Amino acid sequence: MERYERIFKVLSEEKRLKVFSLLLKMGEEYYVCEIADALEESHYNTSKYLNDLKKEGLVKEKRVGRGVLYSIKDPEDEFLKNIYKAVLSIPNELISRNMELLKLRVSLREENKCVIGVNDPRWSEIAKAVK
Repeated sequence: MERYERIFKVLSEEKRLKVFSLLLKMGEEYYVCEIADALEESHYNTSKYLNDLKKEGLVKEKRVGRGVLYSIKDPEDEFLKNIYKAVLSIPNELISRNMELLKLRVSLREENKCVIGVNDPRWSEIAKAVK
């Protein structure tokens, strides 16, 4: 029972649920900087949310040089399949801006690497244009 309680608990916080939902709906691998910018959240907080989700076996990481890519971990059992299905049923409209920002943020990769820094004015201008 403890495992189920931990999974519900980690997904009961809005920011972690948003991170998980975004990764699940987008279905690719993303750098912390991309996820953070798409959520308009600090990189520190986003890393914390990702680590919480990883600890419960919901996301996985892959080291690429000095960077880390995060993605959804395949569900191991029927319980997790149902959790994933429930999260996928959350209306896209609730995170549509974040999804659009993530697509734009990924398009800025160079040689498949995250190159724009956290305070880069180019990203601020791009993000302002997304409604």
